[in-house]
Amino acid sequence: MSSMNLYRGKLVVDIVTAVKTNDEKAMLDQAHEGFATELFDEIMALLGAKGYITQSIGATLENMREAHDYEVEQIEKDKLKSIDRANSVYNKANRITIKFD
Repeated sequence: MSSMNLYRGKLVVDIVTAVKTNDEKAMLDQAHEGFATELFDEIMALLGAKGYITQSIGATLENMREAHDYEVEQIEKDKLKSIDRANSVYNKANRITIKFD
C-alpha cells in the first residue's frame, strides 16, 4: 500500500434565510430550526460518501437586517429549485445497488 497524507481544513458555506419579524429570541430560534440533527447527519453522510470525515458540524446565524421583498422571493425561488435538486440526489442514492459476493 502506498503512503498517504491527511488533509485537514474547513468547509465554508455562507448561508442566508428569512424569518418572520418577531422578538430577537423567536427569530433566532426560527432561523436555526432547519438545522435539526437529521440535516447535519445527512450532510455528514454525503461528505463521508465522498471520503471526507466530518469531525464537527454546526451553524450560527445572526440577524443582519429586515429583508427586502425581492430577497424573500429569491429565497423561496431558490428553495423550490433546491428541493428538486435534493430529490434528484436522494433518488440517485436510492438507486444504488449493493452486490454481495
